[in-house]
Amino acid sequence: MNGPLSKLRVEWGVLGFCAWQAVDIVTAWRHSPFDSLGWLALGIWLAPTLASAFRSRAQGPLTRRSALLCWLALLTCLIGILTDMNFIRHVALALACAAITPAFRFWGFWLALSLAWMSSLGWLLDGMPSFGVASARLGLAAIAAWVGLSEMLCRPGRVLE
Repeated sequence: MNGPLSKLRVEWGVLGFCAWQAVDIVTAWRHSPFDSLGWLALGIWLAPTLASAFRSRAQGPLTRRSALLCWLALLTCLIGILTDMNFIRHVALALACAAITPAFRFWGFWLALSLAWMSSLGWLLDGMPSFGVASARLGLAAIAAWVGLSEMLCRPGRVLE
């Protein structure tokens, strides 16, 4: 197929679907003092994804890892929809973001630190003042960005895909 649809990537469709299902997180970011800087933490956490997108404009075929993550993101998102649990839909969004990010040495650690932008971090740290939660949120996101960017930009040959 050589039409305009041949250039569409399935990862981006899965990402769009998962983002649509996790849109409730924007409300939490706007109204909860514990989640107020979650949007910034998401932007910082996505730094390796954005760096890889700008570095390699021509993407190759869908890798086995990306395909597996897409299926896992869809399954997780559907479970989140059926159980009406926002946290599960946020995890699906993180998995979909991971599907478009090339693998690097500490990729699993970076994915685990997606908790930095999720509203569940505010729930886990509800005993802390909102300033402490915001600091922890941004600190975890910065660690995640540093891990990913240091691998991808400083050692470009070390990317696993």
